[in-house]
Amino acid sequence: MKQLFLILLLYSTGVMSQNTAINTGINTKNPGSRLTVNGSFAGDYKIVSDDVTLDDSDFYIAYNSTSSIPGDRGRILLPEAISGPGNFKGRIYGIKNISALELMVYSERPGEKIDATGDVDYIVVPPGYYAELISKGTTTGTTWELSMLVPTKLSSKMTRLSNIAIGVPKNSSYQSLFTIGPSSSLDVVIPDSMGSFFVDKQPRALFLNFTVGLALVDSGTPVYPPGSVISYYRCELFINDMPTGIFQVVQENSKGMQFNLSGKYNFVPPPAGGYWHTFYAKISTWNSFGSANNHVLGVLSVLLSVDSITRT
Repeated sequence: MKQLFLILLLYSTGVMSQNTAINTGINTKNPGSRLTVNGSFAGDYKIVSDDVTLDDSDFYIAYNSTSSIPGDRGRILLPEAISGPGNFKGRIYGIKNISALELMVYSERPGEKIDATGDVDYIVVPPGYYAELISKGTTTGTTWELSMLVPTKLSSKMTRLSNIAIGVPKNSSYQSLFTIGPSSSLDVVIPDSMGSFFVDKQPRALFLNFTVGLALVDSGTPVYPPGSVISYYRCELFINDMPTGIFQVVQENSKGMQFNLSGKYNFVPPPAGGYWHTFYAKISTWNSFGSANNHVLGVLSVLLSVDSITRT
């Protein structure tokens, strides 16, 4: 009787599966997908130290060769595509390279390619990287797709994008001259502070450091006659004509002024922009307290650096 009941159950399940899709649930009475697992999921875990061809028993592979042969590379072969029954469309392999060797991953059958950055014969998984591949179900041409290739450990690397270092030799003339004062433009670009840097179109954190020494070069009567009021000036860094919010306000003296700016700027490249970006420093009158003096300033020194931290 039990055997008859089992046969009838299998028969009815087969008939239903031909007519309508059945969602299957594990540890749930209401599966919302073709297969719903209410709990943990486990796939096969395997560590290999030699070249290997993957098959339907593999899921996650950690490659850990101890070879010390110069120029040696590890090799993992993806299974040959199958047409008709047995086609493994959607099969996923996770591969982690925990060795010191580069690891090549390619198809067992010559001619089958991997959809990575274009159709390629193989991919290279560097030491410390993880790759994930999925079968496309096709049987010729590009049969696998690289869905992920990422480092498993992140470290920070500081990259110098641009650097300006200008200094006037001792007892020589000023580098550049410009006029600043209550009656001048609100923002004046400090000569010799302009530069550019090259980055890709990804947002990133920039670290800006800027120091400039300016000397008053007025001649004739004293710059500050008795009873005059000393003014305050504001200097700010700009990138692509946009203020960075990194600024400083200082008080001028009878000899000149100096600005020291430093800070982090979250840089978002303009959508329509290219890869080169400009930066410079602007100076403006902050508060003159009634003083109407215009002053000619000379650049004594400029130090400006733009650095970026990237993950490697």
